[in-house]
Amino acid sequence: MADDYFGAILVNVSSIELSIVNLKTGTQTERVKSSVAIGENIYNHEEIDFETVADAAEALRGFLQIIKDYGVHNYRVWGSQALSSAPNAEFIRDQLYVRTGLHIDWLSLGEESFVRNEAIALKLDQYQELVKHHAAIIGLNSGSTTLSFFANEHLVASHNMKLGPIRIKEVLQNLRATAPNPVDVLDDYINSKVDDFYRFLPAELQNTPNQIILIGATPLNNYFIPQNKISYTLTIQDFIKFSREVSGATNQFLVERLRISEENVDTVLPVVLLVKKLLTVVHADKLHLVNLNVLDGLTTNQAITAGHHKYHFENQILAAADDLAQRYRVEPHHMELVRHFSLHLFDQLRPLHHLTNRDRLLLQIAAIVHDIGGFIDTHEHYLHSDYVLKQSEMLGLSNEETQIIAAVSRYHSTRTPAEDLAHFQQLDADKRLVVAKLSAILRLADALDDAHQQTIQKISVSVRTNKIVITAFSDDELSLIRWAFNYKAQFFTDVFGLQPVLKQRRLHK
Repeated sequence: MADDYFGAILVNVSSIELSIVNLKTGTQTERVKSSVAIGENIYNHEEIDFETVADAAEALRGFLQIIKDYGVHNYRVWGSQALSSAPNAEFIRDQLYVRTGLHIDWLSLGEESFVRNEAIALKLDQYQELVKHHAAIIGLNSGSTTLSFFANEHLVASHNMKLGPIRIKEVLQNLRATAPNPVDVLDDYINSKVDDFYRFLPAELQNTPNQIILIGATPLNNYFIPQNKISYTLTIQDFIKFSREVSGATNQFLVERLRISEENVDTVLPVVLLVKKLLTVVHADKLHLVNLNVLDGLTTNQAITAGHHKYHFENQILAAADDLAQRYRVEPHHMELVRHFSLHLFDQLRPLHHLTNRDRLLLQIAAIVHDIGGFIDTHEHYLHSDYVLKQSEMLGLSNEETQIIAAVSRYHSTRTPAEDLAHFQQLDADKRLVVAKLSAILRLADALDDAHQQTIQKISVSVRTNKIVITAFSDDELSLIRWAFNYKAQFFTDVFGLQPVLKQRRLHK
């Protein structure tokens, strides 16, 4: 087969799935799903059962044979974020590698949300019309729910909630063994979790009606979406009627009516109760069911990476970073100026750092969020920034990229990696060098507005034989900035071997 074909395998909590697509045309050639469930008990803090490894390995070998039968040479295997959170996930990954030769790359929740957003934007015909006004993409994962809010064609916020159908199913199983009215208790449990999550959203999002794009709701998709279609639009009244029909139904009815397996019938009630609550809190106008999942997102992302789509989605990543900064009340004027200076320095210093455009994006994100730790305490805020960022699922970023941004934020102020080696060694050597270079650039940019007064609005950069001259255009007194610059410049010299020198040029003589 031509090199345009790509095979994607996703190992999830409740299934393993293969998709072979033509990246150039977007046509799906093959789709195969195995019901091997190797991680359904992880939300009870149980390890993955080693007895299922043989079944998973057999399924993966079968998928690999299909890939070879199609003559596809370009393929990858991913594991879901939920699966990677199991206590023995790394052991399982290694066992599967030994048995199949396939290496599983763990996804972050932010990556899963991002690639699904990409798939929806490129495959859903109504997408552009929906996001013109107010719309929300709600994505159901096995153990979590993601909400991405759009207004005027732009992403304005992205949040993750640790509540998903399989996690709820396990709660229901416990309730049935302990509570006299388990469904009522489960409904209250979902309501409390969603309300607690939703109160942290910006006030304008809490009160705005939205068109809803819902993905991952398998029972609804099976019932409403016609075969060979990827979407279906229904009213809220249609959904309420459906929820009443299935809430008290027998398992036999659900299996036949919703075309789901007996193994998955216990997820119907959790999905219905969760969606019902979510539609209420987001003030849903209409519900657009979309039969796309993370696997579709991964193949779409691969097509974008291969250059088959002109539209790129980095602005969603930056918008989510801006949303995170606003959530932690980062001072916007200082943040914007540091972002501007950082990118200017990065672009002017390309012959020195040899970093990639992806590294430039990471620097821009770090410039946006480096001060979020000040929300906790301004004293040693950089340490708090590091902690908060590590605990954040940032849209579109891998776990490693999140670690890089957290480390760059940690070292933007007073500490350096050389002084904090034990903490710094969590990353591979090549990534440590990226952190060092980005930190050195961010430190200079931050120093140029150390007083948070925006006394410098413009800089120029000149690279000399043994120094870098940064000319600041300002009529103000820059004594504090000079002191901060000279202090923070030493690390830049350590990393690049050139001494930064700050000069001032007055705008009005």
